[in-house]
Order: sequence, then C-alpha cells, then structure tokens
Amino acid sequence: RPAAAPAVPAAARTTGPAAGPDGGDRPGRHDIAVIGVDGVFPNAADTGELWRVLLDGEDCLSEVPASRWDIDAYYGAEGRPGTVYLRRAGFVDGLADFDPGFFRLSPAEAEWIDPQQRHLIQSVWHALEDAGRAGEPDRSTGVFVGASYQHYRDVVVDDVVQTAAGLGNHNAILANRVSWFLDLHGPSMTVDTLCSSSLVALHTAVRSLRDGECEQAVVAGVHLGMSPQYFQLGSRLRSFSPTGRSRAFDAAADGFVPGEGVVSVVLKPLEAALRDRDRVRGVIRGTAVNHGGRTSGLTVPNGAAQQEVVLAALADAGVTPESIGLVEAHGTGTGLGDPIEVEGLTRAWRRFTARSQFCALGSLKSNIGHLEPAAGLAGLVKVLLALEHGIVPPTANVTRPNDHIRFEGTPFHLADRPLAWPRTDGLPRRAAVSAFGMGGVNAHVVVEEAPHRPASDDPGLAQDSHLVRVGGADEAAVRALAAAYADQVAATPDDRLGHVAFTANTGRAAQRHRVAVHGSTARELADRLGDVAAGR
Repeated sequence: RPAAAPAVPAAARTTGPAAGPDGGDRPGRHDIAVIGVDGVFPNAADTGELWRVLLDGEDCLSEVPASRWDIDAYYGAEGRPGTVYLRRAGFVDGLADFDPGFFRLSPAEAEWIDPQQRHLIQSVWHALEDAGRAGEPDRSTGVFVGASYQHYRDVVVDDVVQTAAGLGNHNAILANRVSWFLDLHGPSMTVDTLCSSSLVALHTAVRSLRDGECEQAVVAGVHLGMSPQYFQLGSRLRSFSPTGRSRAFDAAADGFVPGEGVVSVVLKPLEAALRDRDRVRGVIRGTAVNHGGRTSGLTVPNGAAQQEVVLAALADAGVTPESIGLVEAHGTGTGLGDPIEVEGLTRAWRRFTARSQFCALGSLKSNIGHLEPAAGLAGLVKVLLALEHGIVPPTANVTRPNDHIRFEGTPFHLADRPLAWPRTDGLPRRAAVSAFGMGGVNAHVVVEEAPHRPASDDPGLAQDSHLVRVGGADEAAVRALAAAYADQVAATPDDRLGHVAFTANTGRAAQRHRVAVHGSTARELADRLGDVAAGR
C-alpha cells in the first residue's frame, strides 16, 4: 500500500471525561492508551479486512506465489537436505509497492532496502494517521520494533557491500529509519527475541512511557519477504506443518505455518490521551516478560515460566482473571506447545478462580499463519478489534480439540462461531495476549477496552458548516483519501461532523496536493468528497 494512497482515515478525536478502568472517574496512573493502529496481513490489506477474516474463520494460507520464487525448484516431500517440505504459508500482496520520494529516499536506494524497512515506515505513518497524529509527530516519541529475520539479505547477499544495501538490510536500522524520517528524539530500538519480539517491544515501550523516557511511543512488528533459505531452515528443524495447515489447539495440529505481516500501534499514557482528546482504541493495563531458563532443550517451552509471566502481568495490571473474557494465545498449532501453554495459563488462573470454561481462547495463527516476530502485536490487534466490536471471533481450523487438553477442566473454551461479548459486573471488557519466543523469552499483556466517553458539547466544534481538507503526494492519493473520507462521513451523525473536520484538518500532515470541501450535513459533505474521488 503506497504512502501516496493513504489508509482509511481515523475516526475523529472525541472529547469529554472518561470512566476509570473499574468504573471510577479517573484512569490508573500506569495505564497506557492505544491511540493508533495499522496492519497488513495475508489476504487482509488493513485491520478492517482482518476483522472480516476473523469473523468468517477464513484460512488465508496459500501456495508460495510464482512471483516470489519457484517452489517446485526447492520442494521435496521426503525432506532431503536443501529441500523444503512446505508449499503453503501466509503471504502479503504488494511487497514491491513503495513511494520512495514520500519517505525521502531515491529510487536507487529504495531498490536495495529490505521490504521490511520500506513497509515498516509506511505502516508507522498510517498508524500515526489513524491516531490523528501525523501532522506534527511529537519529537519525544520512542520507536520500538520487533523483528528477527533478514530475508532480503538472503537474496542480495552478493551486493550487501553497497552502502544502501548494507544499511537497508540491517535490523537495527528498522527503528532508526523511522526516527530519522519523522525527526523523533525518543528511544529507538529493534528488539529480537524471535517469536515474542513485538510483544517484548510493546513491554519495553510501556516501561519507557511509564518512566517518562518518552511521551508517546510507536511499537511495530514486521516479518516480510520470506525467502527459500528461511523455508530450508524451518524444514531442517522440522518446525513446519507438513500438511501446510495451521491448527491451533486441534487434535490434528502438526506444526506451525509461517506468515507475513507488518503491524504498528501508537501508545500514549492514558491520562495524556484523555487530556488531549485522542481517540482511544484500547488500554494496556499490564505487561510482563521473563525467560524459561534451563529446560530439556533450548527450544522446549517451560510451562512453569509461562505461568509466572501470566501472574506477573496480572499483578502489573491489578486485575483478576475472572474479569478477562478472551485470551489470544501464542497457539502455534504444535502437539507439544499448545497443551503446555493451556496448562500454564490454567495453573496461573487457578490461583484466583475455580470456575471453568468462562473465558474464550483463540489464536489468529490459524487464520493467517505465524507472523513470528510480528505475531504478538498481530494478536494485540485482534484483541483490540474484538474489544471494540464486543464480539469474540471463532477459532479457525478446530475440528476436534487436542487430546492432551481437557478444556472442561480449565477456565477456557474454544469459540466455534462469533460470540457476543457482554460486559459483566459493571466492568469493562478485558483480554490478554501471549507470545513465547523459540529461545525461551515469554511475554504476556493484559488489555482493556477504551473507557466510555460521552459526547461533548464543545462549542468550538458545534458549527453550522464544516470544512474538511484531504491531501496526498499526488492526485491519485487525494482521490483515494477523499473516497475513504466520503465513506466515513456518510456514516457520521451530523452532530459529530465537527470532530471529523477537526481531525482531518489538524491530525494529518499537509501534503503537496490537497483539496478542501465544505458542507452543513454529513450527506452534503460525503457527496462533495465523492465528487473529488471521482475527479469531478
């Protein structure tokens, strides 16, 4: 998705006081708001399409596209050295799409830059637009990126001596390029703990915000451009599913299937977000990270350590498990790992409750594959969408639960269809997300829905006519953004148009090509934006 074709615009910032996490009138001192979200996933170009995939229980895995590389040249079902036994994975479309001029890169330099760097900076920009904060990003913003692999370097290995290729294929530069482009002065780091990288990056960002190292944070995870060498490595380790199906918690689970994706979120202390009238997408209540220590093997998970990281995150959040309605598990779809994870969760939760099967358990890896370093943040996006919609999406590809998991004796159940998610006991909806690295680094996060915020009677937004400005790097981008705004404005009540106009005019950076329309009603504004989109 080129930067010249901006993402669907953010909903307008809202105004007014907020209810606290447990029904009080003030947010917790350590609570962190998620104010912007962006993501690109297999068969889902944005988070709206991801929600459709989740509700439909869609399997988005497919055979390696011929445009990437010739799978037949590497495939060998019997697993001979140098061959791969996996033909399917989750692939992102448009890997070559990029607007170098927008991001101050020459076309020649951009050609040598890892697609992970290109799409990461693009996703961060869209997340800031979703937050209504792309106009003037706060210089005290920190950047925290979860990433592990350098697939593109496998392809251009003979050319990495070139300066552009060297810097463009170094994972440390992933975060640094974002900070450079946006002129951000906060912490800037890439975190690599393999499968838990992006959730550990989130934990690090939350701590940085709480400690006052930065006033705003961008957290991202990226895994793009899977190479034949990566497939060869996974095949040598016998990590992949030989059937090419991701079946978390199913009796037929036989290994994970990798997937691609890039995810970005914008974080801010909740008190500051409410003060600044940002749109809050969800609240990070607690996080924790640990390591499994010595086990029977470096890659063998430790259920006791997983239990400990869950308890630590609950303590950091100050909540009990009975208030949690959904756990987005690590759930890679392995016969060994899935039962260990459920056992660790159950032991932790049994410290607080003897109730059974009151909380849904799921893993979007069954839909889009295992995004490895980006998997934890992808799970967070799934949870944020479920909290916003008040719906628990189904767990895909479960025909018969894993024989080693007796769900009736646990606090968990697997949803086989979309389920309504009501609030209970006057508390907000809450969820949790897990990510466990292959090397033993575990992360767990407790998330809460956005606080209720009544409509404001802000006199500055109550006008008879509203002006909405849209802009882009070229005319095509202006038309694309106008079309997106037309759809949103058409669904906006007339008394909320002031919020949409405010965010459009102040929360997006002014671009070289721009146009403004005005109107008194949503219908009038939507029609005029539609005219711009159609080139009229």
